[in-house]
Amino acid sequence: MKIVIIGNNVSGTFTAQNIRSLNEETEIEIFTQEKYPYYTRVNLPELISEKVTIDDLIVFKEDWYKNKRIRLNINTRVKKINSKSKTLEFEGIDHAISYDKLVLALGSTPNIPPIKNAVKLKDEKKGVFTLRSIDDCLEIKDFIRKENAKKAIIIGGGLLGLELANQIKNSDLDTTVVEFFPRLLPRQLDVECGTMLKREIESKGIKVVLDATTEEIIGNGSVTGIRLKGGEEIDADIVLIQAGIRPTINLAKDANLSTNRGIVVNEYLETSEKDIFAVGDCIEYNNQIWGIIPACMEQSKIVAASVLGLKKVEYQGTTPKNTLKIVGLDLTSIGIIDPAKETSGGWEILKKADKKDCCYQKLVLKDGKLKGAILFGDTKAISYVYNKMEQDVDKNELRKLLALYIYICKNCGKEYDEAVMEVLFKDLPENFKCPNCKGPKEDFKQKE
Repeated sequence: MKIVIIGNNVSGTFTAQNIRSLNEETEIEIFTQEKYPYYTRVNLPELISEKVTIDDLIVFKEDWYKNKRIRLNINTRVKKINSKSKTLEFEGIDHAISYDKLVLALGSTPNIPPIKNAVKLKDEKKGVFTLRSIDDCLEIKDFIRKENAKKAIIIGGGLLGLELANQIKNSDLDTTVVEFFPRLLPRQLDVECGTMLKREIESKGIKVVLDATTEEIIGNGSVTGIRLKGGEEIDADIVLIQAGIRPTINLAKDANLSTNRGIVVNEYLETSEKDIFAVGDCIEYNNQIWGIIPACMEQSKIVAASVLGLKKVEYQGTTPKNTLKIVGLDLTSIGIIDPAKETSGGWEILKKADKKDCCYQKLVLKDGKLKGAILFGDTKAISYVYNKMEQDVDKNELRKLLALYIYICKNCGKEYDEAVMEVLFKDLPENFKCPNCKGPKEDFKQKE
């Protein structure tokens, strides 16, 4: 059997790896328009600041593909899928390639919001860029050098946007992040932790503008800045847009596969056409798209089994989780982090906010089960959280994990419970008085 995969991103590459681990005999061939073997996109911004090289980014070198007996065709663009004859047509190649099973790992493209002049100036390479590939990095780096750019604006305060801002700042540019939402990382952080992160980013000399809609990129021939809704203008020599993704679906759509926002798949990651599967950023399952690495990894295992006819596991969706460094700080965000948005009751929160040391830990429980967590600046609890998600947990165990204590006033027995208070006991002012008997702070003792 010949399995063809279009795309060598994380979902395409790990699908190939998982197929090979399940079957030593099947023929596997990958086609990609990329010029490089599989590389990690997470560290792309560091290529701009020259913290890493292209070779550092490439995860699997040529030997890996040879050892796995996976044929990789780089710099090869598929222009048409013929599902009836089970063949693929390519740009610049006269003959078609046949397949028995086809996996679409088409990935996604950067989303460009409806900002006046954005697409035009990007297409003309006049100072507007998005970042998705090594080639994008090289173009950005080249533009900064040739145009002697001094001021940069990053539109988008998500994970990649903030890391991009950090590396652009490290390239000695005056850097401003403009975010549409009222806080940074709106999908990963709550308001309190988002405020803490903003303060930390600004301490590095990066300006942050929140709750701001960019209406126009200003520039006649080249970028000179942006105009926000309300009329405020911010100067810039280069504008980098990191405002989410759009699933790549054109190839599937032209082949008459069912598409909506993404390529529509069932619980086995099968498309509407027999023997064609889809995986990763390009798919839509249960009216949802994912666009996160954990989803790509999970889906690649399921689609590998499905392609080989081993339909044992059904896709249930992926719990959002991220563990990475943001401007040098460790961050883990997993599951439901803001239960205020949920309608039913039974929610509890254990939280430790140490603003002095820029450390924030929040565990979200529902009916005694761990449903979500934010760990920022201190990630000792990562393994516990990952192992216990969706399981019953002991609250006393969680208190020990986060080093949250109860302090008791020896005069009246009043408790100060750090798990539910906004300020840790150690951070209370020295003139703090017991709310009940007005006794001094030193009259409180830690409960055993």
